[in-house]
Amino acid sequence: MEAVVITQSIVIQAERSRVWRAITMPEHIAKWFQPIHFERFAIGEAVTFDRGAKGSIAIIEPMERFGFHGQIALSHPAQTLVIFTLKTVPEGTRLTVTEQGFEALPEEVRESYFKGNMQGWEKVLSNLTVSILAGHHD
Repeated sequence: MEAVVITQSIVIQAERSRVWRAITMPEHIAKWFQPIHFERFAIGEAVTFDRGAKGSIAIIEPMERFGFHGQIALSHPAQTLVIFTLKTVPEGTRLTVTEQGFEALPEEVRESYFKGNMQGWEKVLSNLTVSILAGHHD
């Protein structure tokens, strides 16, 4: 089965440290994504999302990459892997988000979740940009 991956990038006119705070601290994530909870910022740490979905922190490369596994839907235990990658560019910070693992879903619902999440990331990245530019992560 071919891997199904979402990849989207934006350039945010902000220093990498501001973007890093926004994508890695629960109190900041809640401002642009959804409330999430984890006790420690550590690989393997359990994550609980706003609607009760479960996951875990998968990647921490300070100021470079942050990733987590997250349940796609409460109705199915499958999890995707979401990875945020930061790169300094002349205009600020390029943030690339990838989400993979949709092939773990039953075929009859895979496409709808993939399309929904693709549209969702467009909105989420827009929310993140607005939140950072408004100074919510200084």
